[in-house]
Amino acid sequence: MPERIQQIINRILEWWKNFNTRQKALIISIAAVVVVAFAILGYVVTRPVMVNLITCKSAEESSSVKQLLEDNSISYEVSDDGMTYSINKEDQANASILLGTNDIPTEGYSISDAIDGSFSTTEADKNKKYQLYLEEKFASDLETISNISEAQVTLSLPKDDGTIISKEEEAYASLILKLNGEMDEEQASGIASYVATELGNDTTDNILILDGDGNVLFSGGDETSTAGKASSNQSVQQKAEANVASAVKNVILGTDVYDNVEVGMNLDMNFDEQEVVDYHYYVDEGQTQGYLDSRTESTSESTSGAGGVPGTDTNDDDTTYVLEDGTITSSTTSDITEDYLPSETITTTKKAVGTINLDDSSLTVVATNRVVYNEDQLRADGTLDDMTFDEFVAQNSERVKTDVDEEFYTMVSNATGISEDNISIVAYEIPMFQYSEGSGRDWTDYLQIILAVLIFAMLAFVVFRSMRPDREEEVAEEVTVESLLEAQESELDDIGFNEKSETRILIEKFVDENPEAVASLLRNWLNDDWG
Repeated sequence: MPERIQQIINRILEWWKNFNTRQKALIISIAAVVVVAFAILGYVVTRPVMVNLITCKSAEESSSVKQLLEDNSISYEVSDDGMTYSINKEDQANASILLGTNDIPTEGYSISDAIDGSFSTTEADKNKKYQLYLEEKFASDLETISNISEAQVTLSLPKDDGTIISKEEEAYASLILKLNGEMDEEQASGIASYVATELGNDTTDNILILDGDGNVLFSGGDETSTAGKASSNQSVQQKAEANVASAVKNVILGTDVYDNVEVGMNLDMNFDEQEVVDYHYYVDEGQTQGYLDSRTESTSESTSGAGGVPGTDTNDDDTTYVLEDGTITSSTTSDITEDYLPSETITTTKKAVGTINLDDSSLTVVATNRVVYNEDQLRADGTLDDMTFDEFVAQNSERVKTDVDEEFYTMVSNATGISEDNISIVAYEIPMFQYSEGSGRDWTDYLQIILAVLIFAMLAFVVFRSMRPDREEEVAEEVTVESLLEAQESELDDIGFNEKSETRILIEKFVDENPEAVASLLRNWLNDDWG
């Protein structure tokens, strides 16, 4: 192994020795530029990008934001006045969802971030760009959540035509999330609250969240899991209505026919406290009376008689008849009172407070199905051959009423117990439009592209220079004695030993300037003489 490494090192050294000093300097300079370029690129790519999260309106709100960020281990920077919070862009989604769940709207976007201020930009273009920006921003923020690998967001923003009705309308949002894990109801409700808060909606009624398989994770206003016991009649009725609405939504949305369901109802509820006692009397079989409850018995006796001398001597009156001797009279009186108990059953019923009278209750259901029109798809199938997409939007922007299958009435009645005669169901198709997306590049993307092009150009130049063979130095033409003497034959007649003729001077100059040629000449001369 060490020998193999040494061979590789030797080959590198041999390759390096093939370059002259100028080429080595050029290679070192280019390598230094490449290293610096990669360092700049790495700094640009890896440095944390801080974005404004929220500018608080009060010190109390600022304290709440600070506490939430610290409790969830989200690093932040705060301005000198303590009102503006900036966070790492990678944490923007989690922080926005966190604040949105706690009813604190963030300021991560505005119209000025999505449109330019040129005079050629129309109001329709601004709304279009703003909608695209929001869709891309929501999708980008949601994809930073650990269990969401891909997100697709479609929005339908209300048109502001200056009327009071338009100002009260809320935006619709449809989210399709490709998950790489499980998502519970609490997390889906938190995402819906975040989207509703960022859109400026007061409720989550217009938010629909589906997974990649089309299963409903959240459907507008599905918040029936409020903890705690109702403390008033109004809260009891609201909870009962929420339970009925949840049952209706589960039944209708489970058919995958409609995307969203709104439920309105008139529940007839009785909050009167009633206690009913029912007495039932009966006689046991084989008896004519019930059980003995009490018995009273009283008995009295009396005795009476007359005495005297037998005969009539003792009679004070004019009695003329004869009294019997020693006659005594007695009487006995008996009084018995008996009370019998009949067999009885006592039933006490205490009716619950807030019972629903289903016979007098009514229910109204508004089901909507969102139809998405994509500009690229419509252009591909030829729908936009004779019109622009804006014209298509203007022609198809109204919702369309559709027929409802009778089976839905039966399902809702069975789920709630309310008679079908008291149930009304209306269905609509709501159009949603997706415009073609632009490139969406910023200056950092172009900077990275420019640096990459420069780096590859430098590398290509180095490879090209290293592969080009070195220019061989021109070898002086071999000079023979004969050619030299013939060229100077007319001037070699009177060359003396000590006399430096012009020809001698030329020869010495030639020897000084071309020693290699002279050496070659002598070698050829000697070879010719000794050959």
